Amino acid sequence: MTPRGMITVATILLFIILGILCQVPAALSSHVSRSCCTMYYRKPLPFHRIKGYREQTMEGHCNIEAIIFYTIKNKEVCVTRNDKWVRKALELLSSKLKKMSKARSTTVKIPLRKTEKPSLQDGSRSFFGTTEAFLNSTESYY
Repeated sequence: MTPRGMITVATILLFIILGILCQVPAALSSHVSRSCCTMYYRKPLPFHRIKGYREQTMEGHCNIEAIIFYTIKNKEVCVTRNDKWVRKALELLSSKLKKMSKARSTTVKIPLRKTEKPSLQDGSRSFFGTTEAFLNSTESYY
């Protein structure tokens, strides 16, 4: 083979190898749909505008640790746990969640109703009959 032909083959092989290697990191990071915070918002947000939060750690692919507040207008605001107003907002969210959980556990009572065990082998009850019994027992829950 001529030197020019060897260079062409080597170039093609190089592009094939690069194409394969570049697809692997893209596939690995495709499950991460969230972007990282790169800086903090330092002004306090009104608590009534915060509807939730998540934590960003440096364990993944992000460079800073942050709390990401979700606002009622579906905005994401990156803040640091070091700010006093952020710690206070986290405490308020936590107590609000505990109250909601406690209220829900005391008010929601699921009625238990004995039903016969469906037997699909003898053909007397079908899957739809079983589903109907399930739906009937959960109607009062919703």
